[in-house]
Amino acid sequence: MLFNIQGYTQGERNEIFALQPAPVQVLYKGFVGTLGASYVQYMVSDRIVSPPEYVGHYTEKLVFMPHTYVVNDYREWYSEIVLREDDKAITRANYQLPSEPRVIYCNFNQQYKIDGPTLRAWVQILLAVPGSVLWLIRFGTSDAAESALREQAAKMGLEDAVNRIVFTDPVSRRLHLHVKALAHVFLDTPQYNGHGTATDALWAKLPLVTFPVRKMASRAAASFAVASGGEGRVTLVRNLRDYVQVAIRLGVEANGERLATLRDELERSRFSSPMFDTKRWVRGFQKA
Repeated sequence: MLFNIQGYTQGERNEIFALQPAPVQVLYKGFVGTLGASYVQYMVSDRIVSPPEYVGHYTEKLVFMPHTYVVNDYREWYSEIVLREDDKAITRANYQLPSEPRVIYCNFNQQYKIDGPTLRAWVQILLAVPGSVLWLIRFGTSDAAESALREQAAKMGLEDAVNRIVFTDPVSRRLHLHVKALAHVFLDTPQYNGHGTATDALWAKLPLVTFPVRKMASRAAASFAVASGGEGRVTLVRNLRDYVQVAIRLGVEANGERLATLRDELERSRFSSPMFDTKRWVRGFQKA
């Protein structure tokens, strides 16, 4: 059995798979969609990212996982990380973020996942929650992207876009989840969801606001939200209007009991839900 974890992404080796070196070849995780090729027979999925009524759009036979299609080792890796004394100064000020009680919305995806309707929704949210900011990650030489995004946000009515949209550099793997936990709410990009970043958000106890569209790439975060437990039923919405309303409500109550309860639920789910249970995922795969 040979697994294709690249699909049509950078570094792919589909020419090897086309030679059919293994009797069974499986598409998994790296490319969220069908290859449309006869040389890969199976694809690992779940019933949220690939609803059964969509199976006709895949050339692969879908192997449905009982929970989410993604496996991870967060419980094994991140539960072992102990902060050193010099790490404990993980504060907003040290990461160029506004001080309490200002609300921090965040999205840690690459900028190419941000489309016009999503940015407009974010502007509506920021305008409705006074003093709130949107925290994004700076990737490589993205000065032009940063300027363009702020310029568009200003045209949409966010006059102080320079200060309301904050970019910071990535931090080390050892610390990044502790730093991301400084935010209040993760706003997903609906047309091309966060995958690793959405999983990061859930482990960092950030409520994940998302809604599934039609493509597999636009349904992954919904799968993660449901697999993480009760939180998914609160912030998994149906459309962009509800997305904006829920995000605003969470922002208005960011320093209240509602958000604190959500974060407590997410913290407990890290060691009880299917989302971060590697052994449960393996058992499910063996039975699928």
